Amino acid sequence: MFLSTLTILCLFCTWTSAASISSGTCVVPESQQSLVTGLEKQLVDYANLLCFPEPSVLIALNLAENQDITARKLLLQQLKDTAAKEMTSGKVALYVLALRSSCENPADVTTPEKTVNLVHVLEEKTKEEIDYYYSHDAPKTTYYQLALDCLALCVENSPDVEMAAIILAKAGLSNGFQSSGHFSVDTAAVASLALDCVYDGMIATQQNKLVGTIQDALAHLTKQILGEQKSSGIIGNIYSTGLAMQALSVTSEFYPSGAWSCSKTLDKMLDEVYLGTFNTPGAASQILPSLVGKTYLDVKGFVCSPEDVSTISVQYTISNDRVGTYFTFSITVEVPKGSVLLAVLEAAQSAEPSKFSFQTEQTSWGPMVVSINGVEANNNEKTYWEFFSGKTPLDQGVGSYKPTDNEHILAIFNTY
Repeated sequence: MFLSTLTILCLFCTWTSAASISSGTCVVPESQQSLVTGLEKQLVDYANLLCFPEPSVLIALNLAENQDITARKLLLQQLKDTAAKEMTSGKVALYVLALRSSCENPADVTTPEKTVNLVHVLEEKTKEEIDYYYSHDAPKTTYYQLALDCLALCVENSPDVEMAAIILAKAGLSNGFQSSGHFSVDTAAVASLALDCVYDGMIATQQNKLVGTIQDALAHLTKQILGEQKSSGIIGNIYSTGLAMQALSVTSEFYPSGAWSCSKTLDKMLDEVYLGTFNTPGAASQILPSLVGKTYLDVKGFVCSPEDVSTISVQYTISNDRVGTYFTFSITVEVPKGSVLLAVLEAAQSAEPSKFSFQTEQTSWGPMVVSINGVEANNNEKTYWEFFSGKTPLDQGVGSYKPTDNEHILAIFNTY
């Protein structure tokens, strides 16, 4: 079977919520849920068009429990394929969070080159940040990246998280989160999420050595974040507000009741979604978790429940009788119900790569298959791969068409 229990991508997952933005009056009204759905669709469209993987997009879609399995699976595969490349510590941290939120073990990632332990990579890069800090009184990259490192290490229960937390707490208490002379809400928000994660772990394990320092830092940071509130509900700027919402939702014990109007901020964010403000992958992925009542800390409480997954069986045949060595190969694969045709091709390739390998190109209409089993479409020769359901040509692309159970899909190398 194509899907393992760890690649169901949270379609049937449950959450042990670390925060509840959607509690009480701070919840998206039913009449405006279409705005959230539209934002999710926007991210799904990005997933089909991005040339480089964006782990924050996958994290957001997983937290929203988006039902487009194919888009999330495509993003996950992109992350796996690039996990061995050189990255900054913050980018590795986002990879770790994205993989963990996808029911994948970031300590055991199979890439085209080798198997990678991204948790170990993150630990080593965080140590570089820490060593640089003690020599230069600043992280090797930025406090924002160090905060992401600390958050991901905490989610993974790494013993190396403590030193990163100490630096973040000290920096927070000494007003160290400045960018171009201004307080950085983004950095303070991610640091608050990371420190709250560490704080909760220390309380749970009755480790009291750093509790007081972290409590003081969280109280100071939340006060500073709240000090950046605008009358409109924006916190910092429009793009930092999503992260600020996440941070304030998990640190309510550190500021007075009524100091933040979550509903006012939420209303403003919904207005901005309607206006199309969050029109980039980064901006959309930062605001979506708050709109669905989740935070990055929810990745830590994620539990996979793949046993109820419903699958369909699809027969897939490829045929070439025009160029090179002629061939016809067939295979039957299983994919989750509701998957698009691209998932069938990926399942066949995974099962028998020597026969069913394929390549796509991204177009404004979604992915287009340009090569199967080494046979490439050619505009000069007017050849292409045409897809059929039985004898009927498909009028949708592989990224849109959704096969049914026991359907026979054919890919035939043809001319036009």
